[in-house]
Amino acid sequence: MMTVGMRLEEGVREGCLVRESNPTDSSEEKDQEMSMVNGGPQQQYPVYHPIATVTPDTNDVQNPGYQPQFPQYQQQPQQPAPRTQIDPTPMKYAELFPMLLERNLAHTKAPLPVPTRLPMGYRADLSCAFHQEAPGHDIEHCFSLKKIVQKLIQNNILPFLD
Repeated sequence: MMTVGMRLEEGVREGCLVRESNPTDSSEEKDQEMSMVNGGPQQQYPVYHPIATVTPDTNDVQNPGYQPQFPQYQQQPQQPAPRTQIDPTPMKYAELFPMLLERNLAHTKAPLPVPTRLPMGYRADLSCAFHQEAPGHDIEHCFSLKKIVQKLIQNNILPFLD
């Protein structure tokens, strides 16, 4: 408030503000408006007139065929996404992976960056051949490779499960 008052006083002193008489009521000449005199048109703001709020009567029976415009969604507890079912293989993934590479059924992936917060089960002493020897897990526990092998099994591409 004080800052606004000081700016108004400065504006009057510098001649930026002048007094105009109120044209609506000639009897009250003491009530005068201050306006900016800067040579350009002044922006007029519409007058805000508050209206009363209306609350609906809750005793009314709603129409049985009434459908709300926006359906109400009830928050349900989040269920974890179902994990991909991995079928067992007759050989180890370390033996299977070179065969997949040889037949171009799988390719190595870029190594995953070491996370700042290590997940549960992270093993820095193990490395994964599928992820180009990235630390954290071995090929027998590589879920990415297991998903690829599972797709190959479902598409009947791997011969050992016939």
